[in-house]
Amino acid sequence: MTENAEKLAAPLPAEVDSKAEAFHQLEVDLKKANDELSTLRREIGAKEAALIDLVRSCGSPHFLKSKILHGIVWEMVATFSQYTTQDSAAVERFRLALVKAKKTRLLKKIFTEDVRWTMRSSAAEIVKTEKLSPTLMSLLLLCSVTQDKKPSLDVRPKKKAAALNQA
Repeated sequence: MTENAEKLAAPLPAEVDSKAEAFHQLEVDLKKANDELSTLRREIGAKEAALIDLVRSCGSPHFLKSKILHGIVWEMVATFSQYTTQDSAAVERFRLALVKAKKTRLLKKIFTEDVRWTMRSSAAEIVKTEKLSPTLMSLLLLCSVTQDKKPSLDVRPKKKAAALNQA
């Protein structure tokens, strides 16, 4: 037994019930708060998607891949971005096709080798100057995969309107 356990007297059954009831109520309150939080997250997600669609269809160009929709006091900016990754299997198919076509020198001109092949930033220029067969070109194009990112939304007070409200 620990020193603290020896000093504590056993609580009365009514005290046990009271402490247990208080703890149970906290658990119930926490579950209710989590349920409410989940509901709010779903609602905000749905509203965010609707606002992104609104800005996409009604907004005007803002920056590259962004649109802005102006209100009187608020504005909404949606950004629609993408990212590109390398498909390692496609790179390997391209490499094997280059070997078969006896053009392996191009591989190190287009890609750098670490543990995997990564397309060089100058690859587009090299491909323009080299004579690749349609088969090799289609295999090369399969090496990069472009995917859309989840659009982002920024809802913010307008700068001029915010300054007027503070005055």
